[in-house]
Parts: sequence; C-alpha cells; structure tokens
Amino acid sequence: MNDRTIPPPIHDPELDRRVKDAGASKTVYALVTPETEAAKHFILGNATAGPDAARRHHLEQFRDAWTGKQFASHEAFLERWMAWASPVIAIDAAGFPWRYPTGGGSEALFHVITAYGNRARVERFNPEVHVFAGEYEGHKAYAEACGVAVVEHPRADWQAVGRALPATALFCLSQPSAIDGNVWREANDFLALLATGAKEPRVLLDVTYVGSIAEQPATRIAANSPSVQALAFSLSKPFGVYYDRIGGVLCRKAMPSLFGNQWFKNLTSLQLGQVLLDRHDVFELPRRYKSVQHEAAARVGRRLGLSLSACDVNVLAQADVSAAADRALAAFLRRPTGDPNAPLRLCLTPTMAEMIGTAGPIAIPGVAP
Repeated sequence: MNDRTIPPPIHDPELDRRVKDAGASKTVYALVTPETEAAKHFILGNATAGPDAARRHHLEQFRDAWTGKQFASHEAFLERWMAWASPVIAIDAAGFPWRYPTGGGSEALFHVITAYGNRARVERFNPEVHVFAGEYEGHKAYAEACGVAVVEHPRADWQAVGRALPATALFCLSQPSAIDGNVWREANDFLALLATGAKEPRVLLDVTYVGSIAEQPATRIAANSPSVQALAFSLSKPFGVYYDRIGGVLCRKAMPSLFGNQWFKNLTSLQLGQVLLDRHDVFELPRRYKSVQHEAAARVGRRLGLSLSACDVNVLAQADVSAAADRALAAFLRRPTGDPNAPLRLCLTPTMAEMIGTAGPIAIPGVAP
C-alpha cells in the first residue's frame, strides 16, 4: 500500500523556540560527551613543550604518502567498527567485500542513492526510493536531489509493502529507527520478506544509531540478510562527533564513485574514530548516561507539560499523543506527521549537554530546572 498523501512536517518558529527554551529540540543533535573530548586530547597530544609521543604519532601518519602506508588507516577502522558493532548487528563480512570510509553517514547514503539512480538510467527503468513515513529526512532529500521519485508508506503496512515492492525499487531503512528512536522489532522480518524471491538486494540499511542504545536487542540487526545491498554507518550519534565526519559504507558490489576515498580521506577523523571504538564498547556510553537521559526527559516533560519517557536511542524521548493537552505542540512533535496516533518525539541533547557539563547554561525564562 502506497501513501503519497502524507503531509509535510510542520514548520512553526514559535513552537520550535518553545521546545528549545525547554531544553530540547525537534531536530536530532549529537551529544558531545567528556569521553569524546578526552579522546581528542589523547590523539592530539601536547605541542606546547615539544611534541610528545601522541603528537608525534598524529603528525607521522600524514607523512610519506608515496609509501601507501595510509591505506591501513581506513582498513583498520572499518574492521574495528565491524567488530565493535557485532553485538548489535549480524554482518557477514565476506558478503560485503567493498568497504569505504566516508564523511559520516550522509556521504555513504548519498553515494548509494546516486549510484542507484545512475543504474536506473543505464538499465532504463524508473527509479523509486521507498521509505516508511517519518524516516530520516536525508533519504528523501538525497533521492529528490538525484531526480529519483520517493514513495512513502505507513510502517504499520510493512507486510503489504514487502510483498508489493517493485523489483527495481530501493528501500531505505534505518535500524534503530529514526521514526521513533526505538529498535523496530519487525525489521528483520521485513528484511526477510524483501529477500523472498528477489533477484537483487534492494535495501540500503542505515545503522547510524547503532552505539546509541544501552541494551542489546532481542535479535541482532540482520545486515546479513540477502535483501541488504549496502550498510551505512556513522559515529556522529554514538559519540557526538557530528562535525568530525566519521563513517563508512559496506557494499556487496563495488561503488566506483567512492573508489577515491581510499586516498581522499580524513586521517584525523579515522584516528579519532579508532580511539573511540577502542575505548568504549557499543553499549558503554548509552548505559553510562542512561540516568541523565531519564532525568532530562523528566525535566523537559515538566517544562512542556508532557509525560515523556526515554526512547531506546539515548538522546531521544517520546510521549503518547493522547496524553498531550496542547494539540498544536503535539502536532508539531508528532512523528510521522501523517499519523494522528503517532507518538511525539523530541531530542534531549540540549538538556543532557547542560547536565554533563559540555554546554553552557541554557536560559529558560521563568522556568526552574
């Protein structure tokens, strides 16, 4: 079942300011933690009294490019990420032999969607990117920028969608889900359904929220499903390194547009990513800041008159739409927009950053913490 009538998100500057004044946001922002900043201090070392060992190592990695020694940087990082993520994701490494470092998850998503659109033009079929309503906005934005049609579906109809998806379509799916900030329990069943009878893998699996959940899911994310053609990841959300652009993509087939990334890569970001993965396992930081997340949800909820509960993703909170007295605010925060029964979702990063000391004081006129 296709639904092309889902209304666009509500843009209301007044409601947006009200949410921000309460110490939250509608947009999801990465949480910078002391652990992330400690890793940056570690890799950059001390330059004031002559370079120490850490600083010398950092500088040395940029030298002697003609030797090819820099190849090891992205290869080691991608191998390390697969091992780090393995408690949450089932990955058949041999099934994804083409692996590329990328500037966060966005570059990975864009290249996979672009390559899909190019293949459609070569093979002369009409390309369509399919998503569930309320998904990460980047999937739709990149597809539309490439001239690819986007079809949205209610997630509740996933079985019908899986059976009717055109053979040449590309489905973009995030897990844990950007729709509500939770692990979607039917995701593996959906991937299996899309694999049934399909000649080609047709899912771009976005796992950029892996590393942001505190508990191991009941079943690991089935990235090893035959339906998955590419797996995009990022450290932005797990470690608050949004502006360091640390990510990658694992592909079943070569991605020629990313071939140059084996040379054109950010060695500082890869070094930082490697250190973060080595220092903290996939659950450590969400568990460490779980109590902060719950307290932040309580504070923001009081300020907005909402009964907020923590989502699986450690910077997000949700509320039942039926318990929201302010209908305008509920409509503003509802996700997906087109579902009147959808829960409200907001980001707790501003309050959490204040609580752990990585942000300046948040001015909330007339509101006690």
